[in-house]
Amino acid sequence: MRFIVILAALALAACAAQKPAASPSPSPRPVRDPYANGRAIFMTGRDLAGHRITASRPPLYGSCVQCHRANGSGGMHLPGGAVSADLRHDALTKEQDRPYTLALLERAISRGVDNDGDKLSPVMPRWQMSQADLRDVAAYVHDKLR
Repeated sequence: MRFIVILAALALAACAAQKPAASPSPSPRPVRDPYANGRAIFMTGRDLAGHRITASRPPLYGSCVQCHRANGSGGMHLPGGAVSADLRHDALTKEQDRPYTLALLERAISRGVDNDGDKLSPVMPRWQMSQADLRDVAAYVHDKLR
């Protein structure tokens, strides 16, 4: 009997000494950086997840930088006499009778309508992307190109 009591005590002690298995910690979610995503779209025509940004009609070039330059200064002569717009902050906000807001810039990028409500040249692609990608690229252009 004494043997059974000792065996039971040892079994209880062994169970108490064991730590419960730790549940695996969830893998950290990548921090979403809207400006980095907007920059990627502007420079490469792909978002940070690698998705290609498309347009309603095939664009002349696959990314914004190819017409508007890395600093957004534009001025590139395109087919049909079009000249790519200066997208730097001052040109969009201070040199306009009606400054571009983020919403107006999103409209220009996705629907080809300028800040005054006029249609942009058909050379300007009507980019198709998720709402988050559109917001990110517009914010990058509006806030980061100086």
